[in-house]
Amino acid sequence: MKKAVAVLLTCVTMLGLTACGKASKEVWTDADLDFKAGSETVTVKKDHAFITYNGVAYYTDYSDGSYEEYESAFATSRGLEIGMTLADYQKLYSVKPGYAVFELYSGSNNEYTSFKEFTNQDPSEMYDGTYGNVWLDIGYCKEDGKWRLLKDYEVQDTWFCDASFSDFDEVVVFAVNFDKWGEIQGLSIEHFTYDQDWSDWQGWAY
Repeated sequence: MKKAVAVLLTCVTMLGLTACGKASKEVWTDADLDFKAGSETVTVKKDHAFITYNGVAYYTDYSDGSYEEYESAFATSRGLEIGMTLADYQKLYSVKPGYAVFELYSGSNNEYTSFKEFTNQDPSEMYDGTYGNVWLDIGYCKEDGKWRLLKDYEVQDTWFCDASFSDFDEVVVFAVNFDKWGEIQGLSIEHFTYDQDWSDWQGWAY
């Protein structure tokens, strides 16, 4: 779903608990699967995706590709929303080198996907004439009932389905889309079972 929406976006321009008992920003919880717009909340269930941009949002079911459309711009449960910046993203989600990766789309129709190591570059730097759409991704996997922060190469390996299916089970990839001025213009969560169905959905082999 995000691969298709990336084209539209271009067209429209575990580390535990802190001493006080609150979850660290690096810890993902099930509450982070919630997106909110006013009194409305969408919870992204496993094997579903959610993306919001340009005042609309889509909630997609991987099993059949069906989706629900919302005419609202949603924010995350932590308060990240359209119009914010990389600094806001880093503050709310502890985004840092080694655990985040740029997802870059290129080609005349943004049909090609590549990844680039995040080393604290401003997203606007990625718009150098090569890439037409820029996301910054973080990821988590569930192990023994708890979410673990993925390293940057693990985000890439689960996205491109290069890792063995036995290495991961339940995975979340959270991605933030930036425009060429470095402002957030889209938010996305892919919540999936890492298996052959996910590989088929991604379709890299075709």
